[in-house]
This record gives sequence, C-alpha cells and structure tokens, in this order.
Amino acid sequence: MRGRQLEELKMALESITDKKARSFLTMLGILIGVGAVLILVTVVTGMNADMEAYYEKLGVNKVYVTVTQYDRTNTLDITDDLMGYVASDMSNIAVGVTPDIEQSGTLRYGGNTNDSAVIYFGNEQWADCNNYTLEDGRDLSELDMDNRSMVCVIGAYVAESLFGYIDPIGETITYNGYPLTVVGVYYAKDGTAEESMDDAIVVPYTLNRSILSTAIITDFTIKVETSDDMEEAMSRIESWLSENLDSNTSEYTVENGNDEMNASEDETTSLSLILGGVACISLLVGGIGIMNIMLVTVTERAREIGIKKAIGAQRRVIVTQFLVEAAVLSGLGGLIGIAIGYGGSLLIGKAMYDLILVPDTMYVVASAIFSIVIGIAFGLYPAVKASGLQPVDALRAD
Repeated sequence: MRGRQLEELKMALESITDKKARSFLTMLGILIGVGAVLILVTVVTGMNADMEAYYEKLGVNKVYVTVTQYDRTNTLDITDDLMGYVASDMSNIAVGVTPDIEQSGTLRYGGNTNDSAVIYFGNEQWADCNNYTLEDGRDLSELDMDNRSMVCVIGAYVAESLFGYIDPIGETITYNGYPLTVVGVYYAKDGTAEESMDDAIVVPYTLNRSILSTAIITDFTIKVETSDDMEEAMSRIESWLSENLDSNTSEYTVENGNDEMNASEDETTSLSLILGGVACISLLVGGIGIMNIMLVTVTERAREIGIKKAIGAQRRVIVTQFLVEAAVLSGLGGLIGIAIGYGGSLLIGKAMYDLILVPDTMYVVASAIFSIVIGIAFGLYPAVKASGLQPVDALRAD
C-alpha cells in the first residue's frame, strides 16, 4: 500500500516537472492567494499592534466633557462642582477628573527654544487621566492649584530639547514670557520626538486667569476605571450636567473617548474582510486553473489511461492518481505562497511598523492544508472524468 502511494507521488512529480512552465502558471493563483492571505494577516496584526500601542499611550476609558455657555454676562463656572461630584459620587468608577485646556506657545530656557510643545492646563489628577508617569521630581499638587503656583511638569522631549543633560528640576523656563519652575519630569512614552506626546508640559489650571485671561473652564477629561463602566459614567455625568446647567443659555457634549479606538478596530475588521475576499477570489481562480489544466492533462494522457484500464486498473486507482497530482500541484503552490508570505510579512512589518512580524504558525499550517484541499476539490472532476474513460476510446486517442 505504501509503495503504491509513493509510486503515485513519484508519477505526479514527474508529470509536473515534465511541463515546468505550465505547472508554475497553474500554481500561480494558489501561491498568490496563500501569500496574500499570510501578508494580510501580518498587515492586520501590525495595524492592531500599532493601534493598541497608540491608544495605550494616549490612555483609554476617558470621558470628554465640553460645556458651552451663551450668556456671557451670567456664565456659571462648574469646575469645582463637577470635580467634587466626580471625586465623591463617582469614586467607585472614576479614577480622576481634570480640566483640559490645551494651548501652544514658545518655551525657552537659556538659549534653547521649543516652539512645538503643547501646554496643558490641568490639575493634580491630569497625569492619571492622560496616562503619564512621573520619572523625576514631583507632580502637580492640590496646593499648586490653590496657590496658583507658577510651576510645571514637563514631558521627556521638552526636557531633552531645552535642558539636554542638565537636571531640569528646580530650573525656570518661560512660556510666552511667563516664568515657570520645573518641579517634575514625565517618563517618555511616545518616542521622545518633536510633536509627540512627550512634547508637552502641564501647568496648574488656575493659571488660566493670569496666563490666558480666561475665567471659565469649558473642557474636562474624566478617567473611568474600566471600559465596562463607561456607559454608566457617561449617563451619570449627563444627568449631573442637565441638573446644573440652564438649557436656555448653555449646552454640553459628553463623548466616549473609546469611540475612536472602536471605530479604528471596525475599520481594521472591514479592511480584513475586503482583503480576505480578494485573497479568496485569488484562491478560487487558482483552483479553477488547476481544474482546467487537469482536464487538459486527462486529454493528453488518454492513451496512458486506456492502457492502465485495459490491463485491469480500477477506477479508484485512476482517480487517486489524478487527485494526487492535483494535490501536489496545489500543495507546491501553497508552499511557494507561504515563502512569499513570510518574505512579504518581514518586509511590510519592518517598513510600516518597524517590527519583525511573521505569520502565526496556525495560519501557515491552515494555508498549507487549505491549498491541498483546493487542489483535491478542483481536481476531483477531472479525476472522475479520467476514470470514466472507456479503454477502447482511450486507446484510439492520438
């Protein structure tokens, strides 16, 4: 039994190698399909990893609140009340809350200048709400808010661009001419590059009156414990705002900070389906190509089939022979496709994400098996047709 299987495999390889160009063109659809599937998996894996890393840096489970008041003569500052409500009534689901004022400007220290930094006006919970971790010095404190202290905590790139190798703690920088004492430095979390998340500083939000000449805070960020608590947190915030704001003179928006991440995941899923569909079409075309070539092979080898049947070969022997040939042809295409998938994955991973990405073993094994199954499925009809030839008719073939 084993000897016959080896003989069938040998005959299949001889048939394929006799017509190398035709065999390669037949395999082309399969190898492109398999390669495309594996590269697709890599692209999606890289996109997901890149997206997860970005949102991990940015921080997840955040609720953004914006308040707009139209009556300039009778505006209501809800800052203290909102922060008090979150700290007391939402302490079971909220990590913290901070005003969220964002400005640009010029930072200077000695002869060094930074024009790209983002200046945030926040409170002592700003770092927790925005996923920053202190590396050196101290963070902003509640006392800084009460005293309107002219202090700041700086990001890693700001520290690098203004101070180089000098210890920035205790040094004074200027923001649009206002002196600010550096009391802390945050760990780098975004590559320590210009216009990255590390190119930022945070100052007490109570300085908005003196530095920005504004008295009313309109934007807030609330950090929620888990994603499961987001809907409840938003509902409670909306209820509180509706009770404390006059709908005739003001309005508010409450946004789920995870919506953007979820939308990105949906886009990735949609892209996967589209590219997967293209790859499946390629595999289908490859399977049709195998069936077409096997039908041609049946015609070309009609005399051989006739001789085998004349000397007593059973139909299943003929069917097995052609199925093995189709499976080998498709399987070789799958192996070449896997090699292409590996090479393409490494190139794309390095070029797009600066990562070494290779297809998961599960997908590789599945691709190899699927390519063989495609060959058997599309080779079945030609094999059955070959086994059905009558010896007399087959022997008359030219």
